[in-house]
Amino acid sequence: MFSGIEHLTSADTEAWQKLDLSPTQGNGGNSSDHNLAGGDGTGSETLFGSTSPTKPLLSFRQSSPALKLACLALLLTLGIQTLWWQRTAFAEQIPELAVYINQSTPTVQKLFSTPATQALRVEGSGLQALDEQNVRVDLTLTNQQNLPSHWPHLKIELLDPQGLVMASKLLTPGDYQLRDEGSASQAPPIAGRQTVEVLAYLNLSTLNKQLPESAATGFRLELYDHGPREN
Repeated sequence: MFSGIEHLTSADTEAWQKLDLSPTQGNGGNSSDHNLAGGDGTGSETLFGSTSPTKPLLSFRQSSPALKLACLALLLTLGIQTLWWQRTAFAEQIPELAVYINQSTPTVQKLFSTPATQALRVEGSGLQALDEQNVRVDLTLTNQQNLPSHWPHLKIELLDPQGLVMASKLLTPGDYQLRDEGSASQAPPIAGRQTVEVLAYLNLSTLNKQLPESAATGFRLELYDHGPREN
């Protein structure tokens, strides 16, 4: 091992002691190679600072007219779609508009019609035997909304004296009719706040061959927006 300290001469020692390691004085203040701005004194910070982007990546004002037109068309399309999907909610909040829709043509009424399960309430019902093979179900439906309602699909279950299901029937609006009128499928939607009477005729022999031997004494009713599958 070679130790340089042990081989220092007196001249080397005096030169070491006279060496000034304090920061360089300049312009009446202390200076350092590392300044507060983050530079290292080499000027590289100026070089790299000048290469940073000074403009946004996308400027709408400076874009081409075609791009501006495309953006405006996209915003307009999104606004129209939002109004279309929320049209019933908006119309429900404006009574004057709801009245106009109820008095319009069936085509306009269907555009603003609400689902039957949300709008309709069963106010009354009854079962009447017409003969040994046929029964009639009477229903009174009320539209609780301000806007028109679609006609519902009906599921009618005939019950025996013990309350057990003897047979069931799924009815579309074309399978039942309005009192003193034609099929519900040919009628306009149920107007807002309107009450209608519906008649459904059932042939027992087509429902279940055991029904003529056991009389149905009651029924159960369910409303659907779309016909459910028969079990």
